[in-house]
Amino acid sequence: MNKTMSLPPSRNPVDAGTLHGLSALVLWLAASALLVTPAALRAQTGSSESSATARKLENVIVTGTRLRTDISDGAYGLTAIGRQELELSGQRFLGEFLQQAPFMAGSPLNTSTGARGEGGGLSRGIASVELRGLGPERTLVLINGRRMVPGGGGGSGIVDLNMLPMVMVERVEIFKSGASVEYGADAVAGVVNIITREQTDGLAVNLQGTSTRRGDGEAAQLSLAYGQQRDRWQFMLGAEYVDQQSVGKGDRSFSERRLTFTGPDNTPTFDGSSAPPQGRFNTGLGNLTLIDGADGDSLSDFRPWIGDNTAPDTDRYNFNPFEDLQQPSERLSLFAQGRYSVTAAFNVFAETLYHQRDSRTRLAPLPFFTNREEDVDVSADNLFNPFGERLTDVRRRLIEGGPRDFVQDNEAWRFVLGADGTVKGWFWDVSLNRGRNTIDQRQTGDLLDSRLRTALGPSFRDSSGNAVCGTPAAPIADCVPLNLFGGAGSITSEMLAYAGTDLRDSGFNEQTVASANLAGDLFALPAGALQVAVGFEYREEKAADIPDPQTVRGNTSGSARAITRGSFDSNEAYLEVGIPLLTDAPWVQSVSMDLGTRWVDFSNFGTEVVSEAGLYWSVNESVRLRGAWSEAFRAPNVGELFGGFSQANPIVLDPCADFSRLTSVQIDRCVAQGVPADGSFAQSGEETPELSGGNRNLSPEQAEVRTLGVTWTPQSVSEFQLSLDYYDMEIDAGIASLGANTILEQCLATGAEAFCGRINRELGGRIVDVQAQLQNLATETARGLDLDAQYRHAGFGGSFSHRLMISHVLDRELVAFPGAAPFAGAGGFDRDNFGAIPEWQGNYRLDWRAGSWTVGYEAQWIGALEESGGEVFPGTVNRISDVVYHDVTVGYALPTRTSLVFGIDNLLDDQPPLFVNADEGNTDVSTYRLLGTTFWLRLTQRLL
Repeated sequence: MNKTMSLPPSRNPVDAGTLHGLSALVLWLAASALLVTPAALRAQTGSSESSATARKLENVIVTGTRLRTDISDGAYGLTAIGRQELELSGQRFLGEFLQQAPFMAGSPLNTSTGARGEGGGLSRGIASVELRGLGPERTLVLINGRRMVPGGGGGSGIVDLNMLPMVMVERVEIFKSGASVEYGADAVAGVVNIITREQTDGLAVNLQGTSTRRGDGEAAQLSLAYGQQRDRWQFMLGAEYVDQQSVGKGDRSFSERRLTFTGPDNTPTFDGSSAPPQGRFNTGLGNLTLIDGADGDSLSDFRPWIGDNTAPDTDRYNFNPFEDLQQPSERLSLFAQGRYSVTAAFNVFAETLYHQRDSRTRLAPLPFFTNREEDVDVSADNLFNPFGERLTDVRRRLIEGGPRDFVQDNEAWRFVLGADGTVKGWFWDVSLNRGRNTIDQRQTGDLLDSRLRTALGPSFRDSSGNAVCGTPAAPIADCVPLNLFGGAGSITSEMLAYAGTDLRDSGFNEQTVASANLAGDLFALPAGALQVAVGFEYREEKAADIPDPQTVRGNTSGSARAITRGSFDSNEAYLEVGIPLLTDAPWVQSVSMDLGTRWVDFSNFGTEVVSEAGLYWSVNESVRLRGAWSEAFRAPNVGELFGGFSQANPIVLDPCADFSRLTSVQIDRCVAQGVPADGSFAQSGEETPELSGGNRNLSPEQAEVRTLGVTWTPQSVSEFQLSLDYYDMEIDAGIASLGANTILEQCLATGAEAFCGRINRELGGRIVDVQAQLQNLATETARGLDLDAQYRHAGFGGSFSHRLMISHVLDRELVAFPGAAPFAGAGGFDRDNFGAIPEWQGNYRLDWRAGSWTVGYEAQWIGALEESGGEVFPGTVNRISDVVYHDVTVGYALPTRTSLVFGIDNLLDDQPPLFVNADEGNTDVSTYRLLGTTFWLRLTQRLL
């Protein structure tokens, strides 16, 4: 069915402007309350409930170290988010909950990211996180300390956090520093370790419904958790089903039209497409378009094209109402885990996860441009061509084909089988971890170039009046001529059936990890026991991205893309030592050092050795200081190593075509490439083949991370904790690609083989292609501060708990290649390099509990940003003010073991700010909330 051309009515958001001045103060008032109230929360960074449990545990493994240590000693800069916070958030998906943490930034994927990703869009519908905005591939995601198979497109290397059912999550531990010694590759920015629930008795059923104040965005969630535990065994089963409905860009005023800026004042202006249903035709008479109501049979049916976006009668087309702002999806997740104690020293355990996702991304009907297709134009003898001339630039929106749908069918499984135990004080464990993620995607509404050439070539009517391709002397059988000139409705179903096609892509990721670990006290020293942890790990990664055969052949309206297929494996060993240095001295309760190293032998790029050192000083029961230095690395994933080539044809001005503008050194560099020394070479066309893809010669990215931190738990205030951490990260040999123009410019500027060796010219100087594959080029730095404060006190007949987290970015910089000018990202938005990197972000949560009642409030603060370049007027910036979202919850527990929680998210209905260089929805869909005020209701019934 064709989608209507009419635009939906605008729905104006609630005007809350008078309240924004007050809302910006909320976080600072919260900070003051934490420091002046006479009772406080003493806990490791996490929810009070999970922290209380943690304080009872001794000599356990915590995220960020392999040593058996006391999790409450404050030695490690660890942030933990407990189950209570997850439940009161109302979030359906773990990934999108974590994206709102203040130490996350960049442009992570989520179910609101509707569009035009790499890899044929196979990664649409997944959720990722980016610690420090350094990219999802530099944040290692673990489940119970073990790796998770990547989701999304084959070879992407990105874990889909939405696979794991929320009902099974006990807490999330986030280690915000390099951890390659402990966990191997990819733990550069840090580690997100998801700890699943182990101990429960009985059955709990959760039902949750969600809707926005505009009556859309509905979602239904059903979760079940069942467990039992006895003296020697325990198990837990979980299931979760989520049905999320779509919301269109046309359903919100901020996204109903694509916008750009005009003039030095950056005035928002409609930015439509030059491919409308009426067509735009570049003829000898100029650019013309069809007159409304005309049938396109004669020249008199056409008028001059009005391409000015600011004109009230512009002919540019608004495609936004067709597209998704929130993707529809159905997800089913099943999880099981169990443990059995064979003896006091020998336990066996198992985990199983199954995930099924059916989702859809919707884009507007195909904009067809003849000049973007290879050897496709409209013949002067085409039956429907009223201009009598060959047309090489025809633009037409194929609304008869309806919106383009990208429908994903994603299935994943993971199992872990292992054993552990304690023998004479030494803890050991062995495990096998296997996982596989497969995805199939079907795309509708594309075209085949091979059939367009005949459908738009010469055609005629036979004696029966039927349109026939070819000429009367040489008709083409089974071909249907295509009418691009008659406006909406002129393209028949028969025409689409001949020239159109659906495409099917597929891919998979497969992971196998076998590990063995041993940890314990080696011998006693004057200040305590020398702790040691050693381990071995074998890891294998396989992946493939298999485009539709028509895409591989380059026979579609999109870019050609080759098959990606490859694998690598590694053998790894690590050693970590905890050395107690001093105890019970003036100004010293204890001082200890943590030293570690990991050796990794990769099958395809050799050996890596990384080391770390940390110093932990407990001044007294109240103050603990920490400092650490570590090396980390990220291994290229399968897609980066073995990614199939794809070709684009950007506009490139060859600098070697004009010797008069070059120095003698630059001329010599052109001649060395094969350009004639007499300067006779002249560029004949500006569209230049640019080949991008994987590079088997990539090496791992290298990182150096330095951190300092302090934890304060004053004894005079029995339940208070404040942690402050500083981080300084530098990444070298970052994996990146450069465009053809940059490669040409840098070849002449530097003469380096890294640039000149990627330019292929034929005899005579013409560029054959520029190889823009991935390289180890970039350098990135990130420096900043994290504050986490918690406090608890009695009041109003119950208990209050507060938590305030604030992150401040001091520096974020990218040098794209050696010699390039540094690009600063702190406080800015840049779609291509960083995404959004607010200098300030914060979350504050307040909960009050009394008897059966629970009342909660949460504020999320996103600091000011600046956007420049692109569509922002040169020399100016688009300044985006601070945004504070307010959420409230009310819960009540009934005597029947039933509980109800009602929540309102984005209470003031704040709309996302305008970014003209971001998504076609006119905002940064990874950072801001899109749907406005949202209501949710959860019912929990505990049985058995």
